[in-house]
Amino acid sequence: MTKKKRPQPGVRLTRQRLTEGLAGPDGTRIRLARPEESHRVGELLKLATDEIEQGHINGLAAGQCGKWLLDGLSGVDRAMTEPLVRAAAGGRLQEGALSLSLPLVAQDRGGELVGALLAVPPGMVVQTVRQAGYEQHALLAMLKYVKIKALAVAEDARGRGLGAALLKRCAQLYWQLDFMLLYGEFEIERALDPYYARQGFTVLDPGATTDVGVVLTGRPIGLGAGPGEQLFFRWRKS
Repeated sequence: MTKKKRPQPGVRLTRQRLTEGLAGPDGTRIRLARPEESHRVGELLKLATDEIEQGHINGLAAGQCGKWLLDGLSGVDRAMTEPLVRAAAGGRLQEGALSLSLPLVAQDRGGELVGALLAVPPGMVVQTVRQAGYEQHALLAMLKYVKIKALAVAEDARGRGLGAALLKRCAQLYWQLDFMLLYGEFEIERALDPYYARQGFTVLDPGATTDVGVVLTGRPIGLGAGPGEQLFFRWRKS
């Protein structure tokens, strides 16, 4: 009688694995972007959107992006909470946002960067929660919710699953660090509903919203896409 093989557990992310890279499709490596790659990362991200702030590119070039995420992967106690509270108290919340941002790249066999993803703290959610009078919950939102700002693959590298691989590692990292919600937006005319649905996201109709407040503050707070865009989101499974 043939014994059934037990499913193998997924690879747990570590600082070393994220910086050196994990295996992707067709011999690519999915890894954290490096400061010297900031210009190329910016070029790739702008294939997806014109709304990439120069501050994110500068933060990557300065080695600021992802610092607290890496500390979290290293098992540093309260690696993100305490620095974020100090940054907020010192009026340096933008610095904290960069340290919680994730610039991932897909590198091909020849060393060329052919894909990029940028995930950032949810500015709109933070602002909405703060305006509702929940200042401490606004900081908590930065440690529980994350927005996929852009996902792009070079034209000649499309159709190989690189976007899916970038999304997979992005979700894995934030779930491992106890974040709860991953979301993003795309322009309606790009018709990316089926793509994000295949990646496990719920895609809302134009103009629709989903509640992100009750789990955080006990009060409903609707999250929706901007004009001409659609929202996609995924909650971490308990």
